[in-house]
Amino acid sequence: MKRTRKTLSVLLAVLLLTSTLAFAAIPAGAANKWAALTAGIDNFSVKETGTNYDKVHLKVGSAVTFDTPLYALTVKLAAIKGAEATVQTVMKQKIDDDMFYVSYLAVSYRDGEDGDFVSAENGVSTNTVDLSQIGDGVCYFRFTVRSQIGYQFNNEPNFRQYDDKINHFEERHAFYFQNVPNIALTGKNLKATTNAITVGTAYKSYSNGVTASGTILYYKAKDAKKWSNKTFAGGKPMTVKKLKAGTVYQFKAANFVKSLSPEDGKTVRTAKSDLSKALNVRTGFGAAPEIKSIKVSGAQTKKVHVNGYWESDGDWHPAYDYTVTNYKLTITLKSAPKGMQGIKVTGAHSSGLPLWAKGTGSTFTLNASAAGNAIGKNVKLAICTYANKFGADSGHSGYSPAAKKNVTVR
Repeated sequence: MKRTRKTLSVLLAVLLLTSTLAFAAIPAGAANKWAALTAGIDNFSVKETGTNYDKVHLKVGSAVTFDTPLYALTVKLAAIKGAEATVQTVMKQKIDDDMFYVSYLAVSYRDGEDGDFVSAENGVSTNTVDLSQIGDGVCYFRFTVRSQIGYQFNNEPNFRQYDDKINHFEERHAFYFQNVPNIALTGKNLKATTNAITVGTAYKSYSNGVTASGTILYYKAKDAKKWSNKTFAGGKPMTVKKLKAGTVYQFKAANFVKSLSPEDGKTVRTAKSDLSKALNVRTGFGAAPEIKSIKVSGAQTKKVHVNGYWESDGDWHPAYDYTVTNYKLTITLKSAPKGMQGIKVTGAHSSGLPLWAKGTGSTFTLNASAAGNAIGKNVKLAICTYANKFGADSGHSGYSPAAKKNVTVR
């Protein structure tokens, strides 16, 4: 009898422990969370608040919140440093702290590929994006939210009917923005005449989804108050005509792209880049420079030997000799136009290329040359002023008409 009682006590203790462990396997308040979870899935919707692609370019501080019955995900552009952007996600879960997580980030240029990060299930996480690899027009950062929460409710009696919905929960949220590269007017490829200025070529996009692209050019005389503007299609030279000679004009520019909306594939969205800094350009002076005097001195002939050489394609170029006459050329103007940057002289070099002399004064000295023995021979010169100099790569521009002169090499 005592043994039977002892055996029964052990059996009851085992049953009590088993029932306690089984109860502990069910999360506290699981029934309420389960009800909230299933209701949230059945009535799932997404409400977006914040700035999105129709209102914002890619700027620091831009943020969109995707509010659902199950969680609220906020995507924010936290920083831009050079071509690298820091994208931040903030996950606030409404049912439990570890039900949902952002599985990866996709970017426009790697559509369909997984990103290289998994965010914290609840809280803040960051990822970096190489902006130089993103195309133009409407682009996106797309975040996929997933859940495997069904496994936590496997003791619920109605788990099976929601099994597919919960174990395979996946929702994608896209932070759209308009990506347009900024433009800088540097003077490179610039061309100025006495009545027109070309400040480069309009921006042209080759990205998919871009229906049109180009540059808006703003310009005015430097002392004017009102800006005018002209739009140039991508790839076209940006030339403004009917300008006044010898006048400084200011230019600013902004690129634009027109892209199809990702919502319906039909609506066209237009985005502009930031406005560039102003570039000052002077048109060429309307009159040829008045020459006070031209002095030629120090003429000397010189024989030059060029060694033979092989080209990469196997052609042999034999050695040869030639004679050149070097001399000094001093040109003095009667007066220097205000704003002049220097003079250009054609005909004063044996190669046939022009010579430039930088300066704002009235006297210029150039090392000139002529082919062969040119001592005692006449050389035809064309002398004009130039009004702009933007560096070696940009060259000179804003030439005046030329003053033509004959000089004797001596």
